[in-house]
Amino acid sequence: MPTRRGPAAPTWDLARARWDVGDTATIDAALPLWEPGRMSDGYITAEEAAAILGVRRSTIYAYVSRKGVRSQQVEGTRQHRYWRADVEALRPRGQRGALRPAKTATNVTLVSEHGLFYRGRDALELAETASFEEVAGLLWQARPAIFSRGAPRSSPLFGKLDALLQAEAGVDRALAHFPFLEHANPHCYDLSPAGMAATGVDIVRWLTAIILNSGTASDAPIHLQFQRSLNLSPELADLVRRLLVLAADHGVTEETRAVRTMASTGVTPWRAVAAGLAIAVGRHSRFGQNDSLRRFVAELITTDNPEAVVVRSLKEGQNVPGFGDPKHPNGDPRAAALLDYGNRALYNHPAFLRLRSAIELAWESSGKRPNFALVSTFVEEVVGLQSRRNFVGLSSSEAPYLVGRSAGWVAHCIEEVTTSSSPPPSAQYRGTLPAAHG
Repeated sequence: MPTRRGPAAPTWDLARARWDVGDTATIDAALPLWEPGRMSDGYITAEEAAAILGVRRSTIYAYVSRKGVRSQQVEGTRQHRYWRADVEALRPRGQRGALRPAKTATNVTLVSEHGLFYRGRDALELAETASFEEVAGLLWQARPAIFSRGAPRSSPLFGKLDALLQAEAGVDRALAHFPFLEHANPHCYDLSPAGMAATGVDIVRWLTAIILNSGTASDAPIHLQFQRSLNLSPELADLVRRLLVLAADHGVTEETRAVRTMASTGVTPWRAVAAGLAIAVGRHSRFGQNDSLRRFVAELITTDNPEAVVVRSLKEGQNVPGFGDPKHPNGDPRAAALLDYGNRALYNHPAFLRLRSAIELAWESSGKRPNFALVSTFVEEVVGLQSRRNFVGLSSSEAPYLVGRSAGWVAHCIEEVTTSSSPPPSAQYRGTLPAAHG
């Protein structure tokens, strides 16, 4: 049978994917448990392909030569597997790209009372030394050199469109630019795992450029782009790096469900990530409801009496913005990690000292710990992103958080497209997890 060589199936090699981040121990307990025989790399069996198209297996064999369906021989056998995207492309037009319920299970990230794990790696430990690019590659299960690609192309309309949008927020400008940037980088139509990972590189670089008003995408490390654009100290630049790493993914959230649903229709990651951005700043999303938190943090870090800001909320019978998280009743370990870094590196920074004073009072008064949204918003303010413009409206965020989260959304695009129709097991991890973070 003629065989048209398909794209190589990516493999997860934990040893290779350590990203040289120090003496981090292997967390075997957090490795994803794949079911035997699960075709999770983008290829499907002849039986599955025949079922999708409603034809006989012999017809699938013929489609390799007649219709260019790519196949891969199963090692040690005479059987072949077939590239799912090629098979899906042969479905009748009315059956392609139908919306299906987004999966609520994922092997990208494990969120538990024991912490946050990216592909079996402790996210807090990664935040200590790993670059955002290394963590993105880990989430995408991509080759280590994925970010060695050159800077992505710009759209012919970018300059004119950006000039018209200069008064708008970063998210709104990104939503306007993304369709044209997609067209300018046609390799994005390769929906293989490697192809989507390459598109992910383009997306995070362009989203950074748009948020920073750079005018062009750069291949420099993302946190260094923030440092150069905002003239940050090394300590604040490293704070941004840690935030990017810890924001990269948080399981299947409302925005992630939208991203996965879009990806399931066959659109490129550009459009799927755009859906995530749109939902993230929506009225009913947790991130979109953070305008009051931004006002709270902006006042908190500029006043001479930060305790008074907290007391005012308490007197009015309101919850103090940025404290408490039902998903993390004992405190979000991501917030704790960023605050711990602040205690070590920003102990003389006036804004951080005010934030810490407010956190201590809020804890004494309400017994609630700061959440990740509070610390993320503090980073936006202290690096000067929010003070550069006076935005009004729900899309008022220029947050590095969104750049970080876009990496996770691309990982979910890859998983959604390449996994079989039945969802992966939810949080099935081998062994006993390590003790919870204090």
